[in-house]
Amino acid sequence: HGKIVSLDQKQLRWCTLVQKSIGATSESDGQSNTDIVMSRSDYKNYPAFVWCREQGEDWYLPSKDELSSLYRVKNQINKLLRDRCKEMINDNWYWSSTERGDCVWFVDMNNGWAYSGNKFGNYYVRAVSAF
Repeated sequence: HGKIVSLDQKQLRWCTLVQKSIGATSESDGQSNTDIVMSRSDYKNYPAFVWCREQGEDWYLPSKDELSSLYRVKNQINKLLRDRCKEMINDNWYWSSTERGDCVWFVDMNNGWAYSGNKFGNYYVRAVSAF
């Protein structure tokens, strides 16, 4: 069992609606957070989730802990991405799927620190799939 990351990434908003909690609170399971969002009738207002799911039905926006794990192996992943001429994980902020009240966690891929803030910024999104 393991996880894979998408070969590409995109800058998107977490959501386009008024900030309110929708129950995507798992810090370790981005798949369940993504399923919560994608089961909503207004899921199209959550562009980061929609883009991840468009990669395939098993793809999702990683949780806070999954992004932190991704940071710890970023150099190894970037070496593989660079060798395949793909877009590397950069030293910017990446959305997690994990809410914190009316805010959401994001991870700074420059230092691995997690922060919470509003859901309206255009941060990076990298989809994950588990096998």
